[in-house]
Order: sequence, then structure tokens, then C-alpha cells
Amino acid sequence: MRFLTSSALPTITAAVLLLATLAVGPAAAQLTDEQRAELERLATLGYLSGEDPAPATSGLMLQDPDAWDGYTVYLSGDFAGAFLVDINGRILHTWSEDEAEYWVRVHVYPDGGVLAATSYPGRLIRTTADSEVLWTFGSRDLRAHHDLRVLDDGTIYAVMRTPNVAEWYGGRLISEDQVCVLRPEEDGVLEVDRFSVADAFLDSEFAGLLEEPGFVGTDPFHTNSVEVLDGRVPHSAFCGGNLLLSIRNMDCLAVLDTTKREIVWVNRGRWQRQHEARVTPEGRVMLFDNRSAEGRSRVVEYDVADDHITWSYSPEGFFSRGAGAQQLLPNGNILVTESQKGRIIEITRGGRVVWEYLNPRRLEDGDVIARVQRAFRIDSDYFTDEFAETLRRRSWEQ
Repeated sequence: MRFLTSSALPTITAAVLLLATLAVGPAAAQLTDEQRAELERLATLGYLSGEDPAPATSGLMLQDPDAWDGYTVYLSGDFAGAFLVDINGRILHTWSEDEAEYWVRVHVYPDGGVLAATSYPGRLIRTTADSEVLWTFGSRDLRAHHDLRVLDDGTIYAVMRTPNVAEWYGGRLISEDQVCVLRPEEDGVLEVDRFSVADAFLDSEFAGLLEEPGFVGTDPFHTNSVEVLDGRVPHSAFCGGNLLLSIRNMDCLAVLDTTKREIVWVNRGRWQRQHEARVTPEGRVMLFDNRSAEGRSRVVEYDVADDHITWSYSPEGFFSRGAGAQQLLPNGNILVTESQKGRIIEITRGGRVVWEYLNPRRLEDGDVIARVQRAFRIDSDYFTDEFAETLRRRSWEQ
């Protein structure tokens, strides 16, 4: 399926929607607009723009010399866009658009352009540094959500969802998770492959897990992260090209073999409602363990080969019921997104906070802090000349 530049979209909208409907099967074609809207609403229940009381202060709260210098990009739950702040907490650049309610994930290119996964509607959007839309991908029956990854060659892996009638789930109408593989082209993007999470389980030795109780309504999987593996994890299932998935509503991590198109590894029981499963340079897996049933979250590093947790961070009061993320930085520190509290911190391995930023955006007449969907740090030398010069100029002006 090919999606063209925004200037061409008005002339091909009907054809694109028809192709999208055919691609996801007859179940989607029979849905009413009300059913589609209800599926989208039910699948995103609990993802509020904010829920915690707003603190009296915001912005940069702490900056220690041991913090890793760079730009921090973050997404606010009340805003269809992203912010770039420097190590001093100054907002130097903003990306935005008018169609969605908020962004759930973003990849920033060296020239300052971005690829974002949006919510309401759920789609992928590619923009320039000045937020000019180059192309979009998605339809009413193929919605982006939660995660995307961009490889060095430009290939995009995006978590999407489609409506489907699941015979294995009692014939219920569900939002079925897919991982779409997209190849950028001069005039847009081309879908070159697609993996169904449900089919990957059903065709594997782990099919029995789909018979267990515990699924959540119309959203049995709620896949919230995808990682394209490169072979650095010392385990046969984690070979290059396979996909590491975080499947929130099953409390599990799973590896999808892209050649066999089936699940070949599963780990459950160590985490609850987890997010952001990422492979470290040393070949371990780091993730945000929400542990929503206990009211206390943690960030953990997990050794797959030895099947044990090698490091964790879980101080008193640390909690995000939904979302949450972490990023291992080049200096060994970890950037942590405590989403629900609108809080971004950088910590050392010993748990010392060396940088802290509170989202300045507010909801409900200023009484509620807007949640931070995701945050990540970019090297200060990452951007190419033109955009890098723009950021330097704005830094001097402030």
C-alpha cells in the first residue's frame, strides 16, 4: 500500500481507503463508523492527558555536572507535537500539527524533520523541521499507536492496529495489533510487509497463552514497543531481524521471528503492564516495569541468557500507572520518563538524580500536570548544519 505526499492526498483519498479496507479483511469492511470509533476509544482507555496534581514549580528542577549534555525531546499528553529542550531546560524548538489530539511517539531526523505516531486519529506523519507535512500513513482501519522505529537505512517499523473479528477470542470484535514495515520513497512511503501479533502467537508453540483469561476487553494485546534485533543478545531467539515486542495486556515480552512469522520466545511474570523494552549495547533488555497493581514502578535491566534481573531502580514514590520509558545514555546514566507525574529525570546507576525536568504544561485550569508520553536525549552534535545552527542561534537569543 502506497501513501503519497500531502499535496496528492485529496485526489486519491477514496482509493487509499479502499486499499486499506481490503488489506485488513472483510471484518473491517463491515464495521460502522460508530463501531470503529468505539474500538479506538476502548483501546485507549486510561491514557489521559494528565491526572496528577500540578506542583507549584515546573521546568528545570536540577542540573548536575554529571548529567549527559544533549537535547531532550519530549511529548506532552495535551499537545499534538513535540518539544526540544536543552540541558538548561530551555525550549529551543517545537514541532506541531492541527489534526491529532496528541503525539505518542516521535523519531527526529538529523535535518530536524520528524516522524510521529499520533493519536485521535492514529496515524504516522512525516514532517519537515518547520512542521510541514510531507506524507501520512494510516486509515480508519489501520491506526498507528504507541511505537515506531527507524533503521539506519530509513526502513520504518510501526505498531499499528486494525479492527478484526477474532475467532480464537470467542468471535469478539477486537483491535488487533500489527507491525507494519515501511520503505520511504521520494513521493511518500510504501508498505512492504506486515506481521499480525495474533497470527504470530496462533502459529507458534505459545498459542495456548491466548486461551488464558486476563485479556482486556477489545484490546487483548496492547503492544506498546517494538525493537528490531541485531543479534547482540546472546540467545538463539534474538537473532538479527527478529522483533522484540512488549505486550502490555499480557504482561509479557515476546520475540517474533520475521522469517517463520511466529512467536519464538516469551517471558511473563517478572513485570506488569510494562513499556519500552529496549536492548542495551551489552545485549541486555531494559524496560519500564509499571507494576500498576502494586502502585510502585521500577526500571529494570534483564539478562536474557541467564534469566535474571541485573539492575533496577524503584525509589519510594516512583510510579506511573501508564506509559513510562527509559533510555540508556552513552555515559552510562539512564534518562527516565515518569509519565504520569509529567517528570523527566536522568539518574546514575547508583540511583542519584543528576537532571530533572517537570512538564510546564497544565490542564484543568492549571490544577493538573500534563503527562509526558515519552522523552529521549539526543547528542548535541546529532543535527546537521542548518538545523544545528538554528538551535545554536536560539540558545544565544535566550
